[in-house]
Order: sequence, then C-alpha cells, then structure tokens
Amino acid sequence: MKKLLHVSFLALLFLSGCALKQEITSSETYVITIKNKHVALSDTGFINHGNDYTNVQIFTAGSALFNLEIMGSTICLDGRCLDKLAFNEQFFQEEHYAELMQEIIAKKPIYEGLNLLQTSSGFEQEIDRPNSHLIYTVQGQILSFRDTKNGILIRLKPLP
Repeated sequence: MKKLLHVSFLALLFLSGCALKQEITSSETYVITIKNKHVALSDTGFINHGNDYTNVQIFTAGSALFNLEIMGSTICLDGRCLDKLAFNEQFFQEEHYAELMQEIIAKKPIYEGLNLLQTSSGFEQEIDRPNSHLIYTVQGQILSFRDTKNGILIRLKPLP
C-alpha cells in the first residue's frame, strides 16, 4: 500500500509538471497560412506571447488544428517537442540557425539582416542558400515567408 501511494505521488508530480500554463502577456488574431511537406493549413489563429514563450494556434470550427509552442531552447508542434535546430531541419527541410522560427513569428529580420531592404512600412529579404531560396517580407502587420526551393510558406494577415 505504501509503495502504491509513493508511486501514485511520483506519477502525479510528474504529470503536473507537464500541465504548467504559460503566462500570456499579449495575444493577436490572424489568418495564418502554413504550408510545408507535412502540413497545409490556412485559417483563423492566434499568436500568444509571454516571457520566453510564443504560441501559434490555428483553429477551424472551434478545434485546434495546429499548436506550435516556442519555449526556451525547444519548439513543440502539437505536443511533440524538439530542440530548435532539429525542429528547423524537420519543418523547413533545411539546416537553419536556432532562432529562425522565433524571429519569423516576431516579424524580425532573419539571418542577422542579410540582404535587408527597408520599405516604407517594413522590410524585405531575399536570401539564396545552397538548399533553399528564402523570400521574406514584413509590411506593417502582414508577414510572408517563402522558401521556393522547399515549398515552405508562412503567411500572417491580421484580422480586422
């Protein structure tokens, strides 16, 4: 009996660690389009930000179809977590630096501003790499990231 109680307590402690909720400091609604070789979605979604935490969720008919969480050195997609470099290789089908997805979601220049062209309402970048061709634009609150060699698309358009 004592052993069962001890095991139950440890299981409860372990499972409660997985259920920690991140504090959200801001939330924005978008039409989010995400396409790669594993997924092709375009629907209403939310981008939530907290301390060292970003969450992208796409919903259709009230059900979450896509749930991406960026926390510290890991990125979780629909509950499956990888370190950032492994996630990038799987999602983008190309080795990229660890902070790429986080910088895209935050609408910041990528690759340390390589080939950055400022525009009246944002910026554009076109980056040719051995295994990818990146076209990244941010115009106001509208974002478009494309890798024309690998068929990757991330588009954010705010809802009115």
